[in-house]
Formats: sequence, C-alpha cells, structure tokens
Amino acid sequence: MKAAFFALALSIFLNLSTYGGQVWPIGSVAAIVIMGVWIKFSMDRRFEELENRIKNQGVSRNAEKEEQ
Repeated sequence: MKAAFFALALSIFLNLSTYGGQVWPIGSVAAIVIMGVWIKFSMDRRFEELENRIKNQGVSRNAEKEEQ
C-alpha cells in the first residue's frame, strides 16, 4: 500500500515538470515502473509461500504413508 501512495505522489510531482514549454509524462512512467516492481516482488513472495506449503504437505503425506 505504501508503494501505491509513493508512486501516486511521485507521479503527481514529476508530471508537473516542463521542458521547453512542453509537459513530459515522466511521473506516469515512474509510477508504472514502481507499481510493476512492487507487484512482481509481491507475487514472487506469495509464490514462494505457496511453494513452501506444497512442499510441506508433500513431506507430511510421505511421512503418513511411511507410518502405515
């Protein structure tokens, strides 16, 4: 959530800049990059947690089979 607010604030601030009388959407590009990186790291973390859960379930199932 912090990343979204940071990206929004940065995009507002950077979109106010002009060069040679023309507005350049640098802030929008920066916001898109920040949100993309945040989404990637968030999804990677969730997939790692899911992978660990699947591995733990596989280990517990193998242990149950060995006990029987």
